Amino acid sequence: MADIWKQARVLGAFYDRLAEGVAGQTACPQIQSFGVCYGWIDTSGETPVPEEPPFDAASLPGTLIHSGLVTAEPSGKSVLATAVIPEGAVAEPTQVTAIGLYDQTDTLVAAVSFLPEWITPDKRYEHLIHMTFPEE
Repeated sequence: MADIWKQARVLGAFYDRLAEGVAGQTACPQIQSFGVCYGWIDTSGETPVPEEPPFDAASLPGTLIHSGLVTAEPSGKSVLATAVIPEGAVAEPTQVTAIGLYDQTDTLVAAVSFLPEWITPDKRYEHLIHMTFPEE
């Protein structure tokens, strides 16, 4: 199966933390963990529609799993993070529609919403989350 990247929205908290880091008040943000949830999805119509995570979001709506199993690699003006949900992370089949990336202070710095996906207890899941940074 081909790798599928999810394009995350860089949130306002990332820029706040970056400004603090540049000013020497704290360390620059580093992706350390992730969370998944069911939220930021409009189910009012016949077909669910992902909603863009709010720029000022401070948390995921109803986090189901919060894990430290994440790696991030820079690539030019972007970052590709790999979030792994291990086998047995849920007790029963569970739908998720959003992933959030957290920095070393547990601040939500990026998020992405998508069509519902099932997580089952008997499988390991790997999500590739791509973050790009504006050039201007």
